[in-house]
Amino acid sequence: MVCYRYDGTLEGFLCALALCLESGGGEAEFLRPGAESGAGLFAGVPRDVATERETALRFRERFVTAVSRDAFATLRYAFHSEAAGVEELLWRYVLVGLKQGKRLEHMLAQEPVCTVNRLARAVSHEAHKFTGFVRFREVTWPVGDSWGEGDGEKGTSFLYARIEPAVDILAFIAPFFTERLNDRDWMIHDLRRSQAAVFNRETWRLVREVELTSPPGYTADEEVCSRLWRSYFQRMAIPERHNPRLQQQLVPLRFRAHLVEFGGEES
Repeated sequence: MVCYRYDGTLEGFLCALALCLESGGGEAEFLRPGAESGAGLFAGVPRDVATERETALRFRERFVTAVSRDAFATLRYAFHSEAAGVEELLWRYVLVGLKQGKRLEHMLAQEPVCTVNRLARAVSHEAHKFTGFVRFREVTWPVGDSWGEGDGEKGTSFLYARIEPAVDILAFIAPFFTERLNDRDWMIHDLRRSQAAVFNRETWRLVREVELTSPPGYTADEEVCSRLWRSYFQRMAIPERHNPRLQQQLVPLRFRAHLVEFGGEES
């Protein structure tokens, strides 16, 4: 078994898949940074995979041509599930796809297609939920902090949202908010993975290792709007129709820590 160590990104994983195919295929293990091989004494020295956008794009084009765009989208969603052993599962998915071609999408009862599709659906559903559960709040750009040229200047304000999704969904929800909220700078911060999607009114990009060193500084206008929104949410409730069980089904407890209307992140 050959081990391939990549940088943990989808682009890096596609480069690892391409290298594995060039090496003749066979059994393979894919390691993220800091991960140890599960092969124990039989593990060889991991091959470090360079992340090259051109290589990733060539692999994508090869797979799309052989199978379909939908099948590649399924692979992409499943990769972000962060499930244990998902890389090896997707490697088998790729081998079946390159062998079976367009028939792959109709092999839903067979492995690994069944499991890959199940993981992809779970990520898609989580991303869809968060398009409605992201709450932006206006904050002041941190003094001395910057995520790149054009991302903001100290003293200005931008929109900031905190989330803690069960899977890695930033790459799927960022385009959604880019289309609908393109007149302001904003950031969606995934606290669980210490990464953020940052938008500068032109493009968005993923920034890793983003940590809060202090509570966000909300603007005066934001403080007023937050209080008004909480008051509106409470006054609109009809006591006679209070149904906590239904409310928890519609808005699960795990989302509420960052929802202003439920008292999340109170100033």
